[in-house]
Amino acid sequence: MTGIDDIGARNVLLTDRQHETAYCGDLLDASAAGNRAELTVSFPDAQAEQTGFGSLSSGQPARRGIISVGDVMRSASSTNPDFSAPVPMDAVEDPGNLQAIGTSISQFCEQWDRQDLDIVVCFDSLTELLDHASTEAVFQFCHVLNSRLASVDALAHFHLDPAAHEDETVATFQSIFDVTVGKTTDADAIEAFTQATDDDIAALADGWGEEARYSIVGDSDSGRPDEVSEASDEDIAELLEGC
Repeated sequence: MTGIDDIGARNVLLTDRQHETAYCGDLLDASAAGNRAELTVSFPDAQAEQTGFGSLSSGQPARRGIISVGDVMRSASSTNPDFSAPVPMDAVEDPGNLQAIGTSISQFCEQWDRQDLDIVVCFDSLTELLDHASTEAVFQFCHVLNSRLASVDALAHFHLDPAAHEDETVATFQSIFDVTVGKTTDADAIEAFTQATDDDIAALADGWGEEARYSIVGDSDSGRPDEVSEASDEDIAELLEGC
């Protein structure tokens, strides 16, 4: 089991169900509370199992935001997050709408990056997300999202219940994170997913529409790799072939 204090990672896969609450709090506390902007992306069921909308960190962050995924009641009245509120909130009604989830996360990142805050993200959980979208789609989403979070130097961790998935699926997600904290597997990752380069995966965002392409991968042309902007329809079709 990997320790938290010395992992030196910017994106973490958290697979320890027994100690995940403590680990989650430690990962959020990795940045000083006085300059920390803390974003929680969660599903209503996961929120009920833990602490509602409360933070697991030990210190009150300077800013805190919540994205509730699959929350029909909240999303019915949601527009854009009100960043002047004490705790800005957003909601995505359809948990299978990865574009909307990514765009919402990016809005928080953009706002807080402008304020020069240290951004930390808790995504709870990939297991819940995999109940609503294919393994391939969630894998691609994580690749693109990790690139976006890296662009604002965010420290992010993603919860995954290894008991809910085949070892090959767990290994596949292990392959795109800096480190896995908790249970790991020596199984082979799903080759059809991992053979693609980071730029190939990021190019798939071009199929998510103009808003998602710029908000998830980067907010301007300068924030996107040249290989992404030059990817053709044939490149994307070739990547998807056989998946």
